[in-house]
Amino acid sequence: MNEAGDQMCVEMPSTAFEFDAHIRYSEVDHRGVLKLPALIDYFQDCSTFQSEKLGLGMAQLKAKHRAWVLTHWQIVIDRYPALAEPVTVGTYSCSFKGLTANRCFYLRDSEGALIARARSTWAFMDVERGRLVRPEPEQIAPFGTAEPFPMPPESRRVAIPESLDPCEPITIQRYQIDTNEHVNNCQYVQMALDVLPDEASPTQVRVDYKRAAVLGDVVYPRMTCSETMVVVALDDSSGAPYAVVEFTF
Repeated sequence: MNEAGDQMCVEMPSTAFEFDAHIRYSEVDHRGVLKLPALIDYFQDCSTFQSEKLGLGMAQLKAKHRAWVLTHWQIVIDRYPALAEPVTVGTYSCSFKGLTANRCFYLRDSEGALIARARSTWAFMDVERGRLVRPEPEQIAPFGTAEPFPMPPESRRVAIPESLDPCEPITIQRYQIDTNEHVNNCQYVQMALDVLPDEASPTQVRVDYKRAAVLGDVVYPRMTCSETMVVVALDDSSGAPYAVVEFTF
């Protein structure tokens, strides 16, 4: 929301890709509002749909042993939409620099007001060699670029506090694996939510993705809480993080 507390209406660029939806019963919690992981799924689906429409989808990338890998989320939620509410999901690319790209996402209501918005950073990877590479011009030109919309200022990385409390380990299951044979980015947020002591509806989520967990890996969550913030580090057995999730309330 803006400083006055009103939901923002922002004109989206011509390069934006959108699709319309209604909030489904399978996407809401016991209160009847959209679950945070379902919001992230909407954003992920939207970028996937755009890539497929442009002929730069998963099959094309897989044939070249390439993939766009998410490295950072900043998501701001003004409110959680209700069951059956009509919404518009959108995305557009902001920049391509070297090995990385920046992309905006948004969820709007039927009046055009923003319900949620996000900025994200992605890296282009040669999955056969397991290293980052520079995308070819034909991989990025069709997306175009536009200026990002306003987001709260944030630090470059999610800070990991010195003292975190250990939580019950989590073994990665098949339902958490995506087409890249890695844990899907949304699943890390779900794991972080699952270790919180109370039900949570954060107003901002930031995630740093450090490296991918795979089927059978054991994740060791560690958490610290304050009145307005929770940080969850999702580590391997040596204490090295797969991802770090920060919730603000």
